[in-house]
Amino acid sequence: MRFFNFMDNATPIHSEYRRLRESCGYFSVEDQCLVSASGKDTFKFLQSQTTNDILALKVGQGQNSAVTDRKARLLAAFSAHRNSEDSVLFLLEKTLKRDLLECLNAYLFREDVKFSDELRQDFLLAIQGPKSALVLQNLDGALTLPEKPNDIAQFVLEGEEVLIVNKSLTGEEGFILCFNRLLRDKMVQLAIEAGKKHGITPIRPETREILRIEAGIPIFGKDMDSKNILPETGLEHTSVSYNKGCYIGQEVIARVKTYGAPAGALMGLVFEGESLPPSGSEMRMNGRKIGAIRSGTFSHALGKNVALAYLQKEFRSPDAEMDVVVNERSYRVKTVLLPFYQAPSRNDHALVLLGRALKHYKEEDDLEKPIALLREAIDLAPKLSQAYEALGVLLSKQGKLDEAISLMKRLAEIDPREIMAHANLSIYYMKQGRVEDAENEKAEAAALQFEKIVSENMAKKAQKLDEEKRRAERENKIGMFKKVLEIDPADQVANFGLGSIYLEMGRYEEALQPLRVLVETYKDYSAAYLLLGKTLEKSNAPREAVEIYRKGIAAASKKGDLMPLKEMQTRMNQLLHSVP
Repeated sequence: MRFFNFMDNATPIHSEYRRLRESCGYFSVEDQCLVSASGKDTFKFLQSQTTNDILALKVGQGQNSAVTDRKARLLAAFSAHRNSEDSVLFLLEKTLKRDLLECLNAYLFREDVKFSDELRQDFLLAIQGPKSALVLQNLDGALTLPEKPNDIAQFVLEGEEVLIVNKSLTGEEGFILCFNRLLRDKMVQLAIEAGKKHGITPIRPETREILRIEAGIPIFGKDMDSKNILPETGLEHTSVSYNKGCYIGQEVIARVKTYGAPAGALMGLVFEGESLPPSGSEMRMNGRKIGAIRSGTFSHALGKNVALAYLQKEFRSPDAEMDVVVNERSYRVKTVLLPFYQAPSRNDHALVLLGRALKHYKEEDDLEKPIALLREAIDLAPKLSQAYEALGVLLSKQGKLDEAISLMKRLAEIDPREIMAHANLSIYYMKQGRVEDAENEKAEAAALQFEKIVSENMAKKAQKLDEEKRRAERENKIGMFKKVLEIDPADQVANFGLGSIYLEMGRYEEALQPLRVLVETYKDYSAAYLLLGKTLEKSNAPREAVEIYRKGIAAASKKGDLMPLKEMQTRMNQLLHSVP
């Protein structure tokens, strides 16, 4: 049997890249596979072996997870998907399949658990991009897609079960279809037909690698291996539960979280210039090894060479520029938090299309192009009322009042509280001479407007009562914290609590003193730097806030406190762009 050639109509890599980022693309996932585990003891057994809380999964849900040894060294990383009450599917790289099965079977004694790597779903096809969901809905109009990452759904094609996994391999929204290899040509052709109007394109491995690296997705054998402890890889942010019971390697992983960050950890590097060091190269500064390069590529999003790299703790502050030596050659690099590329949401894509449609309408004497753009926007974001309203106006200009009316009815069904849907229906009915219908819709719009005003007023009254209650509670807490500080002026909890309450109440000058005590006394307390920086912003001291954020970012980098680090980085960048 001759399989369909994905690259029959190959386009340049930059065109493939752009099409996937803006619309959608497809490629076979030959490097991954499914493994199943089933039996009445499946989830109890896996809870004691894997790093995430697999007992929390309901049927149809999934999660990232891993298996480690007693020293927390990574043995296998995968996603787990609960497909029935007593069975789960693992999606993982083929190179890890044997290691995972050997590792799990080694601890399997009397438990009723059976593993299998001989599944009928032996071929994986990825459909990725902001319009990937639209493609799959065109594939089967009755299909209910899994909405959250790692969730799964099924449908049947020619008597064979097809598994759909919500999983991004590119940084964009995306799905993986898992099905019998005999259906390969059929499924690819169906995907092409379903995605034709969206400009679906085949994606070659070279383009996929660029997308993967920009998305900061590490793979085993290139960016991590069994020598790495799990916290070094960054996987702990999505693959570890710190609230579940014991599992192999748990003590080391918990200790790293409690007492600091690993000595080396995966970061992003952006290189100045046209050259990029090869994977595996050591990176040195002043003769000292400070890290090692892993996967690298030219980033179309940044227009520069980038690489995943392991960096020593003191060199992991984001946006730090360094001069380093790799293979006796000098490079200017900048550290960045992964991923290099952050995908816009569907709503963001739809708003861009809406903006393009309105711009085109203003500048060109043509309605077809903006109408097409608005239809795309509504497909991506079915609740974007501005797009409905704009499309209705343009359709009415074309005299397509029936379609404009149908559009507003659809909006009213999606959001029964949408006032503009009824107001526009009133206008369109009046243009058709349907006076009674127009008056009814006008009355409905007026009633909704009145209800909105009443609801807002009631909400304001409730908010006022809640605020009075919260104010009394805050004053009580302030008194308690002050009593603690009379005994111990450097108490961590009392100073943080006092600073937080003063900031919430808008008493910024009073908040500064306890927060300054915190950062001077506890120099690695990331949350305190963040809170002090916010307070300084509110106190109209942006330059001092920037300096506090710099210190906080350095502290958070050393400890591996990713969430406060990212927020401080974002706030500092905003200040740097706004402060003259």
